Amino acid sequence: MRIHLVAYLARTRDGAEHGVARVPSERCRPSWHECAAVVPGYLIGQYLGAAPEPDETRPARRSA
Repeated sequence: MRIHLVAYLARTRDGAEHGVARVPSERCRPSWHECAAVVPGYLIGQYLGAAPEPDETRPARRSA
């Protein structure tokens, strides 16, 4: 299973919301239903590609 990045538009109580979601899928691109399962109110999205795999040799980022 891979994690994919999807830019989305979703309906909310207050109007609309947009953002980027991490969507797990066994397909080469996630389906509408897989995106809707991750993003409440999901309407449309644009596929951005597979999320980068974690690099075990690179040290973890520190938050400020």
